Amino acid sequence: MPNFLTGLRRRPERRRRGVVLLAAVLAAGACSAPQGADSGAVRQTLTDVLGRKVEVPVPAKRILFDGARMLYTTALLDKEDPLRGIVGLPNDLEQNDPDSLRQYRKKFPGIDRIQRTGQVYDGSFSAEEAIRLRPDVFVISAANFKAAQDSGVVDKLGRVGVPTVVVDYFENPLGNTVASVRLMGALTGRIAEADAFASYYQTAMDRVRSRLAAAHQPPTPTFLWRAPGYFECCSSFAKSNLAEIVTFAGGTNLADDVLKTKQGTVSPEAILSRDPEVIIATGADWAPGSPAKAGSFIPLGYDEKPDAAKAQLRSIVEKQAGFSQLKAVKDHRTYAAWHHFYDSPYNFLAVEWFAKWLHPDLFRDVDPDATIREPHKKFLPVPYQGTFWTELP
Repeated sequence: MPNFLTGLRRRPERRRRGVVLLAAVLAAGACSAPQGADSGAVRQTLTDVLGRKVEVPVPAKRILFDGARMLYTTALLDKEDPLRGIVGLPNDLEQNDPDSLRQYRKKFPGIDRIQRTGQVYDGSFSAEEAIRLRPDVFVISAANFKAAQDSGVVDKLGRVGVPTVVVDYFENPLGNTVASVRLMGALTGRIAEADAFASYYQTAMDRVRSRLAAAHQPPTPTFLWRAPGYFECCSSFAKSNLAEIVTFAGGTNLADDVLKTKQGTVSPEAILSRDPEVIIATGADWAPGSPAKAGSFIPLGYDEKPDAAKAQLRSIVEKQAGFSQLKAVKDHRTYAAWHHFYDSPYNFLAVEWFAKWLHPDLFRDVDPDATIREPHKKFLPVPYQGTFWTELP
């Protein structure tokens, strides 16, 4: 399948051809409407999660994504055809979530015919090749927007009439998830579907917030263990991403007091000295060739078996010197959840699960399997199956 990985080591003649191509496209588009714009579309000004006012054709008929995991959003907005209008996306599902890719491929085989692009964050994205796809709009994660600005991608697309719209499930999931879903609903003409999901999401969040507020229980010291096996021990988030969710769900995130950046490595010694009451790890079905070697990570996703996930969580804990003596392990409060909640509108499930694990007496009625099964029935085009969480007995 074609890839927009045009390479950082182009030979000079290829680089000159790219410059000529871009110049020609810019000249052609300078006085015209966006290349992919539907003449019947209405131009509308939307405000993205960064507060940028962006004029876009609504509904957009040709959408370019900077991440394939945007499918998590289009799936809940359009059960009939979550691929509708997508003209290009990177191969991050192939690399990081092949379980989900297989599920969607079964029902929507056209996913393999969508042009694969390079990645903005690593410099492999080509604005010249993107322009050839004639997108109406480029939708990008807030985590990658600065890289797109610095590399000139936003400017190059804008000069041919392709606006860039920023959504966010990664940097500030609690503040931006609903806004991002509503923004995607407006872009795709799926406002009613976006409103329905936003209401469902907010109800789940309010339920957790109100119970914790009424109970006045102290926060539970927690270590959030980011993708063991994919990263060296022990990666975590601090005051962002899933760390926000730990705090919202009634925990004190250990890395918040250790890391000076939003993500990084917490030493095993720091974890042992702080002896958290709860450990929450993340796991996924990482593709062969990823940093996560077989047998080194917690397999979670649509195709994963519960016994395998539980056994691997135990193995990972036991491999770390001293971890078996941590309070969280001895008290049977060590868990794992699907890693991709970290960049997904489904993060409300992590909120509910974390709350149950951190304050089990307050959330006895929360059944993780039931909470994930219901939104699959209500919103998603693929059935629920597999294993998305586990725990040590």
